[in-house]
Amino acid sequence: MPILLKPAAWGAHLLMLVCVAIAFGMGMWQWSVWHNDRVDAQHTLVDADPVALASLMGGDSAFPGDKIGQPVTFTGSWIDADTMYVSHKRHQGHSGFWVVTPVRLGASAIPVVRGWSAHAAADPVTGRATVTGWLEPSEDTGAADVHPRDRVITSMRIASMTQHVSTDLYSGFVIAREVSTGASGLAKVGPTKQPDVSGFTGLRNLLYSLQWWVFIVLIVFIWWRWCQDQLHPPEPDPGAVEPVDNLTP
Repeated sequence: MPILLKPAAWGAHLLMLVCVAIAFGMGMWQWSVWHNDRVDAQHTLVDADPVALASLMGGDSAFPGDKIGQPVTFTGSWIDADTMYVSHKRHQGHSGFWVVTPVRLGASAIPVVRGWSAHAAADPVTGRATVTGWLEPSEDTGAADVHPRDRVITSMRIASMTQHVSTDLYSGFVIAREVSTGASGLAKVGPTKQPDVSGFTGLRNLLYSLQWWVFIVLIVFIWWRWCQDQLHPPEPDPGAVEPVDNLTP
């Protein structure tokens, strides 16, 4: 029987497996803590107090890439004639449409997702409105718009939306969290993209998880070296002088 399969070696093998299992479990636990910390931080940002849209961007500004999902607020006038409907949007398992109406802010307008509807129709909306919602960048699903002249579009792609509106558009859009008018009869829509959190959020737990997985490598290496020593024990040095217990006079 190979020496590594003898009962005398079972304890070493079992010890290695137990240590690896503990280190792996601790690493996964620290990884989950890191992940949950970042998710909690994202939820905190999504539910944060809104800031003025004008403090982040204007009608001619590039989209601030580090502000995806940032809650914003602004007041402007609805442009009901330019209302659009984004197809293939799901809500509670049903396919329908986002109802999108631009809000004029000075010389430009920002598209606002008022809510979800099962049909490409919504109550008209006019007058001024105060909007609070999540700032989102232009998107593109890649789906072709086979009917470019109607009010139904395939994605919130700003470049395509400009063909359906009568004014310049911001380089992003807002998904309404609260609106003073315009949400009647529509289901609420949540943010599609979560805001970025700091790279240092939960960093300590991430490093702890990596540390435990490094321990696994060390444990397996020590066990492997022990196995090698058992299979190939060092040969005695022929030049070594054995000790003599009793000297003959």
